[in-house]
Amino acid sequence: MTIGKLANAVGISVETIRFYQRQGLVTQPEKPLNGFRQYPASTISRLKFIINAKGLGFTLNEIRSLDDLSYGCRAFHNMATSKLDDIRNEISHLQAIEKKLMNIIDCCSPDCKEERCAVIEKMHY
Repeated sequence: MTIGKLANAVGISVETIRFYQRQGLVTQPEKPLNGFRQYPASTISRLKFIINAKGLGFTLNEIRSLDDLSYGCRAFHNMATSKLDDIRNEISHLQAIEKKLMNIIDCCSPDCKEERCAVIEKMHY
């Protein structure tokens, strides 16, 4: 199938496929002299793997590492556990930011007529 049909089959853009090719995650087939590159059906599975891994928060470098693991369960478990720890840390960080913003909003009146916001002034210190 052509790259356009491949993109439609997976629900991503042609440029995304080309980006994954430049990153070495997807193999680009040879171009015949008088036609378009033809991608094997297995490329759909490969792209779905990349999309699913990205959806779980894995970076492209981590996806490359997943390839190197040869799908060994223990190695994947360790990598997935580490990713989960990273995500939990990020959630904790975002919750702390949320709490700070909520406190700032509570101190701020939408009806305030001051020319300079006191809350913004405090953020400079």
